[in-house]
Amino acid sequence: MSCFSIDFQWLPREYGDAIARATLAEVTITADGSTVTELDDLMARTVRRGVRVSAYALAKWFASNWWRLRWEPERNTLSWKMSHKIGAAGEGYLWPDLAFISDGGMVLVHAKSSPPSSEAPLRYLSNIDVVISAGEFEHGIDTFIEAAIGRLSGAGINEDGLFAVWREILEERRDPKLTAWRKIEAVLGFDPGDAPDQLIADIQKAGREYGAGAVEEMAAASGENALDDINVLWDGPRREALALSVPDINPLRRKIHDEIQSFPFPWQKAVEAARMVRDAWSLDAGPVSTAKLSEIFGISQDMIERPSSIKGPMNAGFRNGQMDCFSVFLKSPISVSRRFALLRLVGDHLTATPEDRLLPAAPRVGTQRQKFQRAFAQEFLCPYSELVSYLDSEEPSNEAIEDAANHFAVSPLMVSTILVNKGDLERSYLACSQ
Repeated sequence: MSCFSIDFQWLPREYGDAIARATLAEVTITADGSTVTELDDLMARTVRRGVRVSAYALAKWFASNWWRLRWEPERNTLSWKMSHKIGAAGEGYLWPDLAFISDGGMVLVHAKSSPPSSEAPLRYLSNIDVVISAGEFEHGIDTFIEAAIGRLSGAGINEDGLFAVWREILEERRDPKLTAWRKIEAVLGFDPGDAPDQLIADIQKAGREYGAGAVEEMAAASGENALDDINVLWDGPRREALALSVPDINPLRRKIHDEIQSFPFPWQKAVEAARMVRDAWSLDAGPVSTAKLSEIFGISQDMIERPSSIKGPMNAGFRNGQMDCFSVFLKSPISVSRRFALLRLVGDHLTATPEDRLLPAAPRVGTQRQKFQRAFAQEFLCPYSELVSYLDSEEPSNEAIEDAANHFAVSPLMVSTILVNKGDLERSYLACSQ
């Protein structure tokens, strides 16, 4: 995994209040050996690795948003941007376009260079996407905040804001109950202490009934509407769900658990798990037909292909506490989407803790669990090596991608996503194809 550090050199400052004078610094942020704060100072005619800003302002922003930075999945909201994009540290400085995006276990450090049209005196140069472990992220932030606090203390400055916030965070992190509370708040998208107490209590109660992991996924997907969506899923969709028989469920669960732990990323774990499952079920190379899926899971082909008359907020799986009792609700009316959702839920069933009675397959949610589901379904239905062999081109055309999608009975978007994730297509291709 990558390393992450926030380094600094204190700079002299002759104006401003005592805090501003004491904490001006050239701050350099690095991830995986790459400098994400590199800039071109047009006035000084020099390229620097660090940005000259208030270390106090940056430390206070990190501390104020610590729980959300650590646990909240990406959302396209102003509140999310203020909590995850470093420019919100403010104080009149020209900050880099730098965001920290958590999936619960890892953090994506996402830096964008200044646009060519920018007339600002500083032009940021880094276009970087680096994934670091959540532990490294915590360590980097903790070290930086402690250094800023030490600087203030050494200068004899009594400051209640940063000191108080950081003391409270450290106390919460030492208390398992407070940690669990703050985590749920963050996953829901609330600042610490802003979520209604009853909402958090009800979420925790639902976790005891349906599984804590499952309910956290629902909170990530649905936010404040999580409880409503859980109730909807547990009502009509659960009663109409398709009962499946997953072959070799218990030995497969044990084998997958034992053999994917060494892989750091969820998509790596998922690819390995999908390969093990295909091998265990003696599937030949090539596409897996809907007829074959119906044979594997002991349901009719029509049940996989026929749209449900029941409405629900998302695809979901259901258990009654036993691993051999599993059913799925497939929301989409489109056959390839239903196949994909089915395999997402099978992958989740093979890896989710036994306590989870509800298995959500949420759209557009970037948690580790949802990433695993998607990558498992992709590799099961459209193995990368077989896709590359079928395309037989380093630059496949749109027509070739459509043809491959038809061959593997998946969507063209899935084929494009696989190729983008593997680096065979530019990420901009996805935006152009939607």
